[in-house]
Amino acid sequence: MYSMANYYFLLSAFPTLSIDVKPDMSFKELRNLLDMNLTSRDKEEVKRLLRPVDLYNIRALWLGQPLSDKGNFTAKELEEELIEQDNLPSYLIDFMDRYESTQDRLRYFSSLFSSLYRDEQPSLKGFLAKYYKFERELRLVLTGLRAKMSGKDLVRELQFEDPTDPLIAEILAQAQAPDYTPPREFEDLKNLFMSNSSDPQKLNRAILEYRLKKIEEMEESQDFGIDRVLAFVARLMLVESIAEQDKEKGTLELL
Repeated sequence: MYSMANYYFLLSAFPTLSIDVKPDMSFKELRNLLDMNLTSRDKEEVKRLLRPVDLYNIRALWLGQPLSDKGNFTAKELEEELIEQDNLPSYLIDFMDRYESTQDRLRYFSSLFSSLYRDEQPSLKGFLAKYYKFERELRLVLTGLRAKMSGKDLVRELQFEDPTDPLIAEILAQAQAPDYTPPREFEDLKNLFMSNSSDPQKLNRAILEYRLKKIEEMEESQDFGIDRVLAFVARLMLVESIAEQDKEKGTLELL
């Protein structure tokens, strides 16, 4: 069993992260460190953290775009997984069976994220439970804000969501309203969105920084254990994504 002392040793090797300074540890170096020091069970937790990135990479693969190096698979491994389907979640297999053409898969791709959160969240605990809840709600609030900004139909945008879910119901209740007012905990996100919506690059960076801040807040309540490790992995992903965007080399598509 992995002791608290083992986690403390591992965490002490993690550098301080800042959005204005290049990290002393790359994501690739972090993965090597985790591979050498984590138990099999903990490695599975890291894989679950990175599953949303795998979905982004599947979309990038179908679009013929570069893949993020922060997922669980290389481009070749991902291609093989999609062909063999031995280790794919059932919702992804069902999606590929339902939509056979690449065009249809891209058109309805957002349904995969709905399926991911629906499939993963019930069994999550600790940091992962908080992280998935936040990322899901952030995605939905941004969907509401973007739909109102662009004049899209909110009902259509949320067609793959559960209308009885409290947040979904709250968003749909504003479908005919001229503006979307998110829950109180996301009021700052709306202010950020409205202030930066005219500049997509500035908006993307602002959302990355917002996510980073929220993850730092989640991390403050975590003990020295796998949850602290997962929080650092999530933060390093975002810090690297901000640096990549600043260099106009970002490949990880935003929400």
